[in-house]
Amino acid sequence: MNPNAITRKPKARKDRTVGRVLTLAVLLLVSVSSGCSQLRLPAIDPTGSCLFSPLPTTTTLALPGCAGEGCLSGLKSCLCPSCIANPLAENSGCNCFGCLGGLGCLARPFSGFPDPAFPEPEPPPPCSAPGAGVASGATGPAEPCVPGPTCGPECQQGPPAVLFGSEIGEQDSCKLPDSGERGCILLSPQKIVAPVGGEVILLSGICGPDGYLQMGQPLEWMLTPDSVGTFIQVGDDDPGMLHQLAGMKKAEKHDPSYAHGVTSTKRTLITRGNLDRSDDVLLEKGQTWLSLSSPSEGTSRVTVLAPESECWDQRKATATIYWIDARWQFPNNQSEMAGTPVSLNTRVTRAEGALPAIGWTVRYEIQNPSIASFAGTNASSVVEVKVDESGNAGATLNPTPGTSGTTAVKIEVIRPGGASDNMPTMTLGSGNANVTWSSPQLRIEAAGPEVASFEVPYEIVARLSNPGDQAANNVRVSVELPPGTRTVSADTFAQVLPNAVVWEIGTLPPQQQLDLFMTVSSQSPVAMIFQARGDAGLVSESTVRVDIYRPSLTITATPLQDRYEAGQEVTFNIDVKNTGERPLSDVQLKAFGDEGMLQTEKGIRDVGNNKSDGPLQPGQTWETSVNYTPTRAGRRCVRFEGLAEGGQRAQTQSCVTVINPVPPPPALTVRLDGKDRVQVGDRVLLRAYITNSGKVPLRNTEVRLTYDPQLQLLQATEGAEPPRMGQLTVRWPIESLAVSETKTLEAQFEAVATSPQSQARLSATSRDGTTAQTDLAFAIVAGAPPVAPPTAAPPSLPPVLPPPAIPGGPGLTPPQNSNQPVAPSLPPSAGINDSTSGQVKVEIFGRDNPVQVGEPIRYTLRVTNDSNQNDGEVSVKFNLPTGVRIDSIAQRRSPVGGQYEIKAGEVYLADIRSMRPGETVEYDLVLISNLPQQIELTVESVSRAGRGGSDRVTTEVIP
Repeated sequence: MNPNAITRKPKARKDRTVGRVLTLAVLLLVSVSSGCSQLRLPAIDPTGSCLFSPLPTTTTLALPGCAGEGCLSGLKSCLCPSCIANPLAENSGCNCFGCLGGLGCLARPFSGFPDPAFPEPEPPPPCSAPGAGVASGATGPAEPCVPGPTCGPECQQGPPAVLFGSEIGEQDSCKLPDSGERGCILLSPQKIVAPVGGEVILLSGICGPDGYLQMGQPLEWMLTPDSVGTFIQVGDDDPGMLHQLAGMKKAEKHDPSYAHGVTSTKRTLITRGNLDRSDDVLLEKGQTWLSLSSPSEGTSRVTVLAPESECWDQRKATATIYWIDARWQFPNNQSEMAGTPVSLNTRVTRAEGALPAIGWTVRYEIQNPSIASFAGTNASSVVEVKVDESGNAGATLNPTPGTSGTTAVKIEVIRPGGASDNMPTMTLGSGNANVTWSSPQLRIEAAGPEVASFEVPYEIVARLSNPGDQAANNVRVSVELPPGTRTVSADTFAQVLPNAVVWEIGTLPPQQQLDLFMTVSSQSPVAMIFQARGDAGLVSESTVRVDIYRPSLTITATPLQDRYEAGQEVTFNIDVKNTGERPLSDVQLKAFGDEGMLQTEKGIRDVGNNKSDGPLQPGQTWETSVNYTPTRAGRRCVRFEGLAEGGQRAQTQSCVTVINPVPPPPALTVRLDGKDRVQVGDRVLLRAYITNSGKVPLRNTEVRLTYDPQLQLLQATEGAEPPRMGQLTVRWPIESLAVSETKTLEAQFEAVATSPQSQARLSATSRDGTTAQTDLAFAIVAGAPPVAPPTAAPPSLPPVLPPPAIPGGPGLTPPQNSNQPVAPSLPPSAGINDSTSGQVKVEIFGRDNPVQVGEPIRYTLRVTNDSNQNDGEVSVKFNLPTGVRIDSIAQRRSPVGGQYEIKAGEVYLADIRSMRPGETVEYDLVLISNLPQQIELTVESVSRAGRGGSDRVTTEVIP
């Protein structure tokens, strides 16, 4: 290479640059000296007949600073004639002295240039698929790259292109490096394989002194004469006015094998006009591009030259494009039964599918060699097949016996190289085909406890499954039992034999699972083998191992007595014994009370205790106790559990019968005092004492004093009710009577007739049905004969005054009407029992109202022979409402009398054999309701004489 040419070329380039600068300076001076508004240029002819319009039509060029601002204004002032003649004179018109100050651009060269009218455009957004929405962060409507229905599949996907050689493995093949060696020209890609008829884009740029790409640099594209194909298009940067004024040339294609390009001054997106965004090329500043295509096979070599590069040895680069005419079709996925060979065929053609690609190679590779191998290759997983005259390249896969599953087969199409076309051997395309061999499978997994107790049943579960994709037929599962092991239970369809268990399953569908259960007990450690068998040699086994130990811990718990009342403390004596041959450490005792048992000290149901005086020796017994308090009636139990090291565990349960405490019965005691002999005309004072002898207060007690007709009531203690018409009874209501309290009541009578056996009866009845009565017998005899009246007039006597009252004692109530007798006189034959009802009466009283669900409901039932005759065979019954149960029935006179029988929802009490006149029998009933309701209890009685009564009581049960 001539060194002189190397030196002259930069000089010529420098001369051209200097000339351009001088030309711009002259134009600028002319425009300034003549005035900005006087710069006129020829106008373009709008008709198109000529390039310029004839005068006087012109175009005025307006430059920055023409309005008197910036550097041009100061330059104009400095160039005026007077300023040039005397630059130091102070000329007010030209301001020559301030010329340099006015030229602010000389001090700050770039501060006076105006900002560009149009900013650099942003890169266009990526194209979206037709009909797709706007991506996140994108603006504007989503439109397809090529709108319209005429875009076919080839247009949508774009022409294929394959990198070759040093370009293989790069992540972004359509990107040019942004830096390199000084003066080096960059070209990408340098080797590529493309289909015939496709279009290949080449990128290039020139590095400046700093090693980065330069903008606006000319490049030349040349296609060697021995190459196939032609240039299609060269990158056009469309330079602006300033670049055109600076002499930048536009890109231009001179002929199909030569083109002139210019590196870009802005970012550009090159799209092939399809919907595939992966083949778009983003052109950065300082890059240019060229596209070429070939209708026939062969090699294209494109050289790009940077004519103005300062490094001649790096100013050119060459790209090689191999044009291939080929099409291929890979085989589809296949599925066959296990053991069946599978054939794969790949079709490779040329000349747009018209001719077979004879001699080309198709390479098959099995990705899972354990499942299959190629036929005729000595069990190899790789085979290469030549394309035959039909364009087919087939291979046969033989599955490995006894296996099934899916494997992927990698397929590659390889074009052989040759001396005739000067092309190397190239892999043009690759794909995959999945081959599946289906078969049934059997899998069994058995599981059980790791440790079990001696002769204690434990459960074994065997999970049978068919993970294959075909049904398994004639499936049978069996397990042999070792000596000392027996079957307690198994599935209903299992066949239990003395030493084995067999399940006949039959057909097990694919991807199905079946769980098999059995319960066994053992005396020694065992290993049970579960075996599953089916047709086609299917076999699966699973082993369960269970360690058996003999228990050496026993526990017994005994209550002090079997029967307790609710709230009464229950003591359980517990014995924990070691029956084995080794000491047991860490012995623990736990107690678990039921819902009605609470530990007395802590008030909780579950408690625990540890043996603190060392291990429990063989044969030793640990004696302890625990106290529980029952909170409700019924059968109450506590479960005890003993634990020790080595998995020793024993448990037992102890129960007691708990009843509700019998409520203390109310009681009344009455006493009647008076004289046992009086005379007719005497005043008779009867004093009654009513005492609460029970343990509960009494309310609303009614006291009755019944007397004979031979007595006439004069007055009674305050609060007494006068006798009713036709009755000889005085009544006193007592609102409350505390425990052990005594009330004293008095009534004064006058004996009006004789009666050798006169009687007064005192009775008291409280609201809850408690009664008491007593009798007082006395005689009324005739008085002294009347004295003859004196002849003389009787002396005057003071008016009659009421008898004196006892200080602090109860007062006496006089009769309401002194003009009428207190009680009518009756014949002596009248008896005191004429007011009886003559039947067996029943009365029932409720003690609790309202009462909560599950709480005791207490009643008092009273049966009275309200007649003057003996009676017997008295039967009493009452209804049992829904949701109500009997907790207890007790007769106060006899414990045996509390027996009962339930028939058809009616409760029948044991018959009362005999009852004397006026005799009363009382019962205590305790019922419990399990739901909120209103209970209505109806009691009926019937006796031997057929005389009976009934009574009813209502109780509210709340939640």
